[in-house]
Amino acid sequence: MTRKFLLATSLSCFFFAALLAVWPQTAYTQQASSPSNGAPSSALPREDRVKVFDQVWRLIYDNYYDRNFRGIDWREQREAFRPTAESATNNAEFYRALRQMIGKLGDAHTRIYSPEDGFDRYRPSGLSVGLIVRQIEGKPVVTWVEPGSEAAKQGVRQGFVVAEVNGESVEKALLRLRTEVGDSSTTIASELQSYDRLFYGPRDTTLKAAFVDGEGQLKSVELIRRYTEFQRRVVARQLPYKVGYIELTGFGPEIERDFDQAMQQMQGTQGLILDLRNNGGGFVTTVTQLASYFFPEETDLGEFITRFGRSTRRRTIKLRNLYREPLIVLVSSRSASGAEIFAAAMQERKRALIIGSNPATCGCLLGVSRTIKLPDGGKLNISDTDYRSAFGRRIEGIGVKPDQQIETRISDLIASRDRVLEEAVESLGRVIAFGQRNGSIDFKLRVPNLGARPTNRSQPSTQFHR
Repeated sequence: MTRKFLLATSLSCFFFAALLAVWPQTAYTQQASSPSNGAPSSALPREDRVKVFDQVWRLIYDNYYDRNFRGIDWREQREAFRPTAESATNNAEFYRALRQMIGKLGDAHTRIYSPEDGFDRYRPSGLSVGLIVRQIEGKPVVTWVEPGSEAAKQGVRQGFVVAEVNGESVEKALLRLRTEVGDSSTTIASELQSYDRLFYGPRDTTLKAAFVDGEGQLKSVELIRRYTEFQRRVVARQLPYKVGYIELTGFGPEIERDFDQAMQQMQGTQGLILDLRNNGGGFVTTVTQLASYFFPEETDLGEFITRFGRSTRRRTIKLRNLYREPLIVLVSSRSASGAEIFAAAMQERKRALIIGSNPATCGCLLGVSRTIKLPDGGKLNISDTDYRSAFGRRIEGIGVKPDQQIETRISDLIASRDRVLEEAVESLGRVIAFGQRNGSIDFKLRVPNLGARPTNRSQPSTQFHR
């Protein structure tokens, strides 16, 4: 077995090696392989379509982690959606029926990809229009714009509110997308999936979007859906007051060396901020490796449990390059899967203060041991293990609640102000100045405006896409 495998077990053999990321990319409307143009293919013959449908249903029936299927009648779903799948006139309709059936499970990790999606778990990729939209203060707001993109060149900025996409009001578009996406692990997860598909469409095609800027003026632009590959990154820098900062956009073997180098650079700091706000998870082996930098002894990170009750525990290892100074972990609603394992472990062991921009993380934490290729070229992921933290806490459907929440405001985005990061720097400054018992001390650092996170990405990090 090699570390190249995101999940190194088959459905018939239990040795859980890694965890599938919930978000392989953030800016992407859909994952798509380089050769794909995203155009719908012709429909399968009826008999072949029935075979694929029945195979998907049976694989989930035989392998899903929960024998009770999260309280739904799985046999009933087969009867409800099979006629729709049979009568589909193209692949888009056929896979929509499959997604709607799978969506009844309310599980962010169990998902299906059509052949046009070109999903590759080892090379996450997708279509980007050069910006990310999230719900801020109840509105669909641009939270990131890719430097050099058409969106940036046409003047789209953080804090702009989306008004229309291809002539359809954003409210109507999101309502339609929520119906198509269906239920997920949490309401947060369903919402994120809908926003990630807001600019969905074939590769290299143009869409028209209208935004309301910071002064209330309407701005219309044309954006192109471009193919981009996602790369997990380690971004490190020094902040004021001898505070170190590392952003992780995902967990994978390819970042482990970079993280080790970053941790060596951080040895002279008096505190560290680890930013997981845009981290959708990844390899659990990497989660374990990186957590090991913060615990002097082998530490239990929790267990993965099959439907048959078999359990595999994950433990940190002893490392020479140990970081002993105060630690703060930043999370958001997009912190999912492996990022939630990391945050939960640090919180339970009181090794770090967890500061978040939302009431909880995604609440998307189940195990997928492999991606199954279907006869028509589609692919299927099935959650075949559940997770419990070292203290017996279940994260799926609940998430990790931060110790401290700093809500993001539209005005902050317009001003390129990161109040979550500012609060983290201030909190570490208090600890550095007064030690761990500083809650009753009336003291406030004058923290400069640290601005937006400086990650130089061709895209930001990750699959809600799942």
